[in-house]
Amino acid sequence: MKTDIIYFNIILLLILLFISTRIGYIIRILSVIYTKIIGLPTDTLSSKNWWQSAVRSQVSITHDKEYEACVFGDSITAPIGNTLGEDTFNFAIDGMSSISLIEQLKILTAANVRYKKAVIAIGTNDACYCTTNDIFVKNMKQIIALVKEMGATNIMLIPAFYSTIAASHNPLLAGTIARVEEINELLRQVAEAENVLILGESVQPLFEGQALKENLTTDGVHLNTDGINIYRQALLKLLSSSL
Repeated sequence: MKTDIIYFNIILLLILLFISTRIGYIIRILSVIYTKIIGLPTDTLSSKNWWQSAVRSQVSITHDKEYEACVFGDSITAPIGNTLGEDTFNFAIDGMSSISLIEQLKILTAANVRYKKAVIAIGTNDACYCTTNDIFVKNMKQIIALVKEMGATNIMLIPAFYSTIAASHNPLLAGTIARVEEINELLRQVAEAENVLILGESVQPLFEGQALKENLTTDGVHLNTDGINIYRQALLKLLSSSL
């Protein structure tokens, strides 16, 4: 009888494992179907009241001021806040992509914000928005032109951030690993064409290969406290360098 129970439990376990594996494939298939039928989201932040309010708040603090450095990014960079030194301002806002960054930079340019160094950590959301390669490259070149217009002579690009493998299969959370790598290749091409730096090694401690480390994230995409600390130290090192 005990032997029969053991065999039954083993068979039941194998069945559950099989079902779990199939469900994983089903989820991936459904994700692809969702993307094809519903379509990828697009960046409409500049039309949102909360975004406009956030940018106005930034302008009220920074207009007619000159900084040593400014940082631009999305919800991965935003939690760092203004903890990078008195002469550095972090303009990162949740949800930002190359599309909304152009609009933000136009507003900051009109507000006469000036700075010498620019760290641009953008592209992660472009990987899950419906941003074509041509549009992304065009946007990045315009972004670089705008930060130069604002006085930046030292421009550093941070590659798009990978999510965890699990999160990369959910189009509601992140772009696929393949799409993030494609965005990063486009960033490398833009950096070479525009003669600016792209500094992937600086944030590599956050990743294992092409995936965000599981112990450094809250949801597979955004950084937890440990991840934020690692990223912050990387940015401080970049900003203090003479690159």
